[in-house]
Amino acid sequence: MDAIGRPQAACTGLDPRAFFTTASAPSDRPTHAERYALVVCATCPIRTSCLIFDLEAASDVSDVNGVFGGLREAERREIIRQRIQRRRAAKDAE
Repeated sequence: MDAIGRPQAACTGLDPRAFFTTASAPSDRPTHAERYALVVCATCPIRTSCLIFDLEAASDVSDVNGVFGGLREAERREIIRQRIQRRRAAKDAE
């Protein structure tokens, strides 16, 4: 917690490079580096907020890198692809 009681991210003070490593392929198991980042995220009190922020900031899959909000790059890219498809389908239905 910070001085006024807000939760701090579990990654605060850690080397950011630990979260922006070479990504594994979507069908592969996480790399050793990704597993480290995922463990840190798993203990984070703001993990969900972090994930929401990252997903909302990404306009397409090319904006997604590293481990963020407890999900690997491949997992977040898939969420964004699905969002884009739903938006296109909704627009086509209009």
